[in-house]
Amino acid sequence: MTPRDLPAGQTKHAIVREWDLWTKTQPLEGKATARDARKFFLELKAKRFPTLLDFRSGSADKWQVVHGWLIEERGVSD
Repeated sequence: MTPRDLPAGQTKHAIVREWDLWTKTQPLEGKATARDARKFFLELKAKRFPTLLDFRSGSADKWQVVHGWLIEERGVSD
């Protein structure tokens, strides 16, 4: 089963879980920023788990979807 086959909530949960793991390895100062989230997204795409980004997003940019999830779930600044 691929992320494309998962309900959106499960994909979102998996990405937020990866974010939580990723932030523990980063020297973040205070609240995570959009820049931190973008770095995470690019690393996820390139190295960590690019298959997590294989979800249906309609016409929306996947970066915007993931960024929105991180704002909603973890209070990442916009």
